[in-house]
Amino acid sequence: LLAGSETHTYTLALQLKEMGHQVACFSPELGIIAEKLMEKGIPCYNDLNTNFIKPFSFILEEKIDHDYDVIISNHFHIVEYLRSQYPTKPIISTIHGILHFMEDNKTMAPEHPALNSGVAQFVAVSEEVQEKLKKDYGIDSVIIRQPLDIKKYSNLRAPSPNKPKQFLINTNYAGREDKEIIAIREAAKYFGAKVAAIGVNFTQQFDLTKAIEESDVVFGMGRSVLEGVVAGRLGIVQGRWGTGGVVCEKNIEEIRKQNFSGRNSKGLFATAEELIEMIKTYYTLSFIEWSKSYVAKNHNIILAAEEYVRIARELTGEAYSKPS
Repeated sequence: LLAGSETHTYTLALQLKEMGHQVACFSPELGIIAEKLMEKGIPCYNDLNTNFIKPFSFILEEKIDHDYDVIISNHFHIVEYLRSQYPTKPIISTIHGILHFMEDNKTMAPEHPALNSGVAQFVAVSEEVQEKLKKDYGIDSVIIRQPLDIKKYSNLRAPSPNKPKQFLINTNYAGREDKEIIAIREAAKYFGAKVAAIGVNFTQQFDLTKAIEESDVVFGMGRSVLEGVVAGRLGIVQGRWGTGGVVCEKNIEEIRKQNFSGRNSKGLFATAEELIEMIKTYYTLSFIEWSKSYVAKNHNIILAAEEYVRIARELTGEAYSKPS
């Protein structure tokens, strides 16, 4: 799917390859992310069990070397499978969220930490996740925030002067007639702006660059809103948990603690009038530039990948020297 963990994996894998590492990816189901990774020369597999003879296999079939040094993984069931295949390899497990059980409160959700898989280092994407890991499981973790390919958005046009001409909604949770979407549409009318929408209930796009460039205000949560901000757009955090507010210096600490999810809103969605006031207040070059610089500095995939490599080298007993 085109969701947070998947695009996180895509971005990290490409950067590690660019740094000169040999990278392969695994998922029990392969889709568009795997397709795009393979186009970039990164092999993707849905089965790593090579200890059997496949029926009707060709004698000259190329042998795949699945002996990796370190595993970087998301989601407890993936970690458990990889541990079963690699009993001694160090695993770095990234926890992306705080919803660790399904609706029945018994079945573990993907973001539940793999407690019995010998994970060597847990990574949290925010303070909220880090605090939950410590409080609920006694797990110490390091924070590596959602990483973005900053250079991908470096040459886009500047936002429209004076007032926005187009809004972009990026959500996998809301539909056209949901109240939060209606509020955005009403706010857009006030500014005479168009509204474009991306997500499972609208249309899905792998590369958001063009959609972001054509827009001036981006609504989303997590990576969705951060991509808009680093592209020099006004970012408003809004997703399944409410309207978190504008990504700006005044709000940044409160918003980032919950990984730009909107949970800081306590479940409240902004009205059209509140959205209009936000945009009137913050749609200025100075506010937009501050936010863009903040995201470029704190969510840069180059720095995030270096941190994963530093951890990996420590776990394998290798010396680490930071690239110049």
